[in-house]
Amino acid sequence: MPLHLPLLLILGFGIWFLGRKGGVKISHVLVCAAFGFFFADTSASASVHTVVSSAMSALHIAG
Repeated sequence: MPLHLPLLLILGFGIWFLGRKGGVKISHVLVCAAFGFFFADTSASASVHTVVSSAMSALHIAG
């Protein structure tokens, strides 16, 4: 649970950076966000959550 806020902040910064510097339009961001919400309801979301949690744990241990 404590990894969610930093991960959300990093992803939020990435969206902001790409929107400002990378030329990503707000419509692209909205489509990606909608995809994420719909993806969260699938059976693959548990696998993605496990992979992300493992990666964050590995980064936390290495850092």
